[in-house]
Amino acid sequence: MNGDTPKNDQALERYLSPIHVWALSFGCAVGWGAFVMPGTTFLPIAGPLGTILGLFIGALLMFVIGINYHYLMTKYPDAGGTLTYTIKAFGYDHGFISAWY
Repeated sequence: MNGDTPKNDQALERYLSPIHVWALSFGCAVGWGAFVMPGTTFLPIAGPLGTILGLFIGALLMFVIGINYHYLMTKYPDAGGTLTYTIKAFGYDHGFISAWY
């Protein structure tokens, strides 16, 4: 053993909490489905035109959902836009079910 190496008696500190690990795992799954899967699965099966069409339809649907969320945020500026809207429009039970869905 070399005499120049410092002695390190410190324990390792935990850097990621369980929620951080879960978020990282979920982000990897979404990233895989959004960026890798179209090229490895959809492209050989549907071809370039089918892949582009599928991604365009998915983007269009996300745009419609974004417009709806914008409407909810402006109409019900409280925290929990979808939950708040559903509770005010349909009651607590429906709000609970839709929030968990």
